[in-house]
Amino acid sequence: MTVFAPATPLFISTLILSTLLSVSASHWLLLWLSLELNLLSFIPIIMSSKSLQETEGAIKYFMAQALGSALILLGALMILNPLISSEISTIPIILGAMNKLGLAPCHFWFPNVMASISWFSCLILTTWQKIIPLMILIFLPLTQTVPFLMTMGVLSSLVGGIGGMNQTSLRPLLAYSSIGHLGWMICTSSISSSTAIIYFCSYILIIIPIMLLLMSKNISSNIQLFSTFKSKFSFQLSAATLFMSLGGLPPLFGFFPKWMAIQSMATSSMLFLPLMLILGALMNLYFYLNLSFPLMINLLNPSFMKKKEKLSLASASILLLGISPICLFLI
Repeated sequence: MTVFAPATPLFISTLILSTLLSVSASHWLLLWLSLELNLLSFIPIIMSSKSLQETEGAIKYFMAQALGSALILLGALMILNPLISSEISTIPIILGAMNKLGLAPCHFWFPNVMASISWFSCLILTTWQKIIPLMILIFLPLTQTVPFLMTMGVLSSLVGGIGGMNQTSLRPLLAYSSIGHLGWMICTSSISSSTAIIYFCSYILIIIPIMLLLMSKNISSNIQLFSTFKSKFSFQLSAATLFMSLGGLPPLFGFFPKWMAIQSMATSSMLFLPLMLILGALMNLYFYLNLSFPLMINLLNPSFMKKKEKLSLASASILLLGISPICLFLI
């Protein structure tokens, strides 16, 4: 059960404020200040329960984010120097945003921090905390950076798939999954920024109910997942559907943003890029099927199917979220 400190609502308010400031920022230095406010607001949220493990995670997060902020500040100061070209001054900004985002090869802090913090902090880290650095990489107005960002996006997709295949703890597994999805967003943003934003919003819609489901039962590992939901039909069905949707299994909701991204790349005459991204997505789908199959097999047990259980409104909503795009393929 997540325990919140009395000052947590205040820090959540400043966290939201920092993101809104960054969206409305018209100068790099103002953007950097909003990043610092965002960092100083999120660290107390991580340490709200005051456990040693969360303190360790907060220190790791601070060190990684401080490095990213320093690089972005360096790039912002280089932009002010008329003797330095915009191509050179953009390099530290890109590297700083990649480090803050947890994009490969600057991803090593991300799974370690996710493994050390609570589910509520994980939820914020994988959703809200991605907005500012992702916005920097999506709307960076330089065509010279596109090949580099696409390469890092493909690398992130592959790293996310390979890194998650040997995980038994759910927090690092979802961290590697997030790295893989970030790779898709970065590659898509180079072609269509609106498609990348739709992909990010779709990812948020799937990851929020998954983490709320795991947070409600305080589940941390595969074994806990299978044992906790063993006798609950609605939870098993919702969890299995959401995991398969997050893995991008067609025709579930998670496949819809990938389909849009592939379509955008195909219209731009790109073939190799979507093939590499699909390879990483297949590895992601593999470890999510490993989570979903034991839950689904138990649902087919005749003795289990005889149990009468009412499907709550929350469980029905989660289930509909996972299967909603099926209607698109039936038209």
